[in-house]
Amino acid sequence: MIFRGFRQSLGFSALLAVGLLVGFASGAQAEEPVANKQRLEQGRAVAESVCSNCHLVSSEQTKAVADVPSFQEIADQPDQTEGGIIARIAIPKHPMPVIPITKHELEDVAAYIMSLRNE
Repeated sequence: MIFRGFRQSLGFSALLAVGLLVGFASGAQAEEPVANKQRLEQGRAVAESVCSNCHLVSSEQTKAVADVPSFQEIADQPDQTEGGIIARIAIPKHPMPVIPITKHELEDVAAYIMSLRNE
């Protein structure tokens, strides 16, 4: 009889633990899109202020330097990754200049670029 009560109590505790974990996980997932949207907005803002002198950084922009790929073209390159974009900006090849942005801004810009990818 004592064992049966303990087993029922243990079952209830396990069920409660699973319920709490699911609740926490769904709460974290609910915050993720907001954080991601903010990151993309920050990346776009940095890109518009730093990169738009040469690149088309959004569909609203109409002017850029000829022969410089748009962010859309960069995003759509085969096997493109955020890491590849970060590396290209961090260690630029001529004619791209060194870009004075923080690591966090660089990550946001790369995330923004990849958000433009046509899959």
